[in-house]
Amino acid sequence: MGSVGPVDKGVVSVVDGVTVNFDPIELPGQRIVHGNTFPLVLKMSKPEGEGELSLDEAARALRDLSERGITTELLNKHGAVILRGQPDASPRAMSVLVHAAEEGRGHFPYDQLGLAGSRTVHEKEVFSASEAPPNLWIYQHNEYSRYTKFPSNIHFFCHAAPAKGGESPFAHSAEMYDRVAAELPGFLHDLTEKGLISPDVYRPPGKEAKNFIFTWAGPLAFGRDIQPGDDMATMKRKAEIQAARLTPHFWWRDNDELEVHQHVPAVRRHPATGKPVFFNSLAGRYGTAYDRGATDPPYVGDDGMAFPPATYRDGSTIPKEYLHRTWEISQEIAVLIKTQPGDLALVDNYQVSHGRAPWFEGERKILVSMWDTDKPEEKILDL
Repeated sequence: MGSVGPVDKGVVSVVDGVTVNFDPIELPGQRIVHGNTFPLVLKMSKPEGEGELSLDEAARALRDLSERGITTELLNKHGAVILRGQPDASPRAMSVLVHAAEEGRGHFPYDQLGLAGSRTVHEKEVFSASEAPPNLWIYQHNEYSRYTKFPSNIHFFCHAAPAKGGESPFAHSAEMYDRVAAELPGFLHDLTEKGLISPDVYRPPGKEAKNFIFTWAGPLAFGRDIQPGDDMATMKRKAEIQAARLTPHFWWRDNDELEVHQHVPAVRRHPATGKPVFFNSLAGRYGTAYDRGATDPPYVGDDGMAFPPATYRDGSTIPKEYLHRTWEISQEIAVLIKTQPGDLALVDNYQVSHGRAPWFEGERKILVSMWDTDKPEEKILDL
């Protein structure tokens, strides 16, 4: 893998005689985490006088950087890289760009399973990021980090940006670990030693909640094999087969609800940096429950949804004050990025959590694509 060199000098790709420059620019709120800019923002452009950058030229340049190891090196160093300057904001553009970037790294699309949310397919490996109402916060979480299976990378693309609000907050999971270690050392010790049980309750088809519209029968949840005309018993049997791919700890509740418990570590180690990362989605889960008034028994929100809290793996309760402060820290360290149409954010899911700020004016459409690796040297490690 070649060296990128000082990032303030930028990166250059030359493919078939076409030069594409990746020059660093500053955005409000960027942070320095362990000596590196977070997130890194690069402006893509062709040299002066050579015309506007096309989608195909941008894709060839991205594939070139990935094949040379530069994309991976930048993500290892900075956690997230936002690419600006490519003018096509269509879902197809995202598909073309992420396939170039990730196939060039030898990665493959992540097979989503157990989604506790709703997503619409827009293009090949391109989905809506969140379909929750625009007035709601989506708080910090590493994608699927409370699950036993999760992607190595998650990428975001701005299809449409609202006039006001709707920022994309990113937080560095190594900085999150450092802050929790400094402020809540006893909590971090217990998390490290005990691990977590992460529970989710999935409603049955036809009984979706008001804000977060999903059921266990969704194709990205546990319903990929469910066919039109299947009766409830058949649907449940098919869902059980899929749930068992994640965990043996699941059961049916009253009214055909499915409760799933996943036993996972709370902290991990990044494979390239060797640094510990806070990888668990505790902050995001608590923040959502807090907004819905569901942080105390019976843990049911004002929208009727169940929000059972995570516990330590031995079943003991996590003190609510620890969860609350963890959520506050995740908000304090988040960098709120006001994305522009055509922006592509390449994100190391192991190192960076993400969220969504509410908006009240205009349209916001952020698309997402998830990828994974089977290279042992690139897989997240236990602490």
